[in-house]
Amino acid sequence: MSYPQTLSGDGGLELPEFDSPPSDPGALLVTWFSRAEQLGAREHLAVALATADADGRPSTRMVLLKRVDAAGVTFTTTATSRKGRELAGQPWGAMTAYWRETIQQVRLAGPVRRLSEKESDALFAARPIPSQASAIASQQGEPLDDPADLVARAAALASSPEALPRPEFWYGYRLEPEVIEFWHGTVHRLHRRLLYERDGGAWTHRRLQP
Repeated sequence: MSYPQTLSGDGGLELPEFDSPPSDPGALLVTWFSRAEQLGAREHLAVALATADADGRPSTRMVLLKRVDAAGVTFTTTATSRKGRELAGQPWGAMTAYWRETIQQVRLAGPVRRLSEKESDALFAARPIPSQASAIASQQGEPLDDPADLVARAAALASSPEALPRPEFWYGYRLEPEVIEFWHGTVHRLHRRLLYERDGGAWTHRRLQP
């Protein structure tokens, strides 16, 4: 009996890190994201972000990372959104990035902190004007009674000659991982997995069976 092949990307990448893992995963994290972009992964900064409420009930959604560096990753949202409220109560998150084109996955988990007003101002100022306008016009997660009115308000803001200020509820957030897992899919399901965990300031790593 034959089974359909579900892997649709390049499973033949040269990834020496699985044979000789570095002691610190930070530079490898940056390399994987930048390589995914170079190899044509679409929306290489899109990740699934998981948070949980006070009762431990999880919720997930896709977000776009604004920055990836050796110490962590940065994204933006509103403090009044579900994820913003959940992170205020349970400041821990988990993320997964998957790139179909290269059959690679990165999983992160760790504490999430809200960035300062100054840092958030800089992130907001870097957004395209239409995206700034949308962030101001929309009350993320609230009921939408009049879609046309929302579009009109965003358009009016975007056409304003004045600089748009960051909404007081809009912030940057930073996940500083204590767990990082690198995964690469191969044929016959003998996938490669490399897990890093941090205890205090020191990282340990081990390979995992698929």
